[in-house]
Amino acid sequence: MEFVIIATVVLVLAMCLGADFVIVPIMFIVFLVVLLLVIFSFFVYSAVKLTGTKSVKGKFVRFGRAEGKKFDTAFYKVSDSEYPNVFPCEVVMRSKIYIPDKVCRLRYDGKRNEVFDLNAVCCVIFGLILSSVSAVMMILFLLTVIGVN
Repeated sequence: MEFVIIATVVLVLAMCLGADFVIVPIMFIVFLVVLLLVIFSFFVYSAVKLTGTKSVKGKFVRFGRAEGKKFDTAFYKVSDSEYPNVFPCEVVMRSKIYIPDKVCRLRYDGKRNEVFDLNAVCCVIFGLILSSVSAVMMILFLLTVIGVN
């Protein structure tokens, strides 16, 4: 709802300032490109963070809210210590992904005392691929719309 209000205000301001009506869809596409680049940057950051981890084995223990996080995450026990997963826990397939006392491979981030489970690693990989392709496609579409050869 807030997005519709913001878009309406921007549209009215653009029209009051004498902008051509054709510029509004271009402004929307630019907004989408910026949003996709921010998402891509997040996945690049996560991938760089993932490369600095080491492989460990751990067991799923519980769900809970990690310190400083605003979402529920899975906690894993690695060498008598509990570590939260980096990403929020999956809600839909919770019983299939998080199996108690099953030993699983994790990626441990020693700087932040967090782990990447297989779900988080897949999210980073697929998110990086999909966000990069989406951003490139939107940039090419924007260049086509504005007529850059």
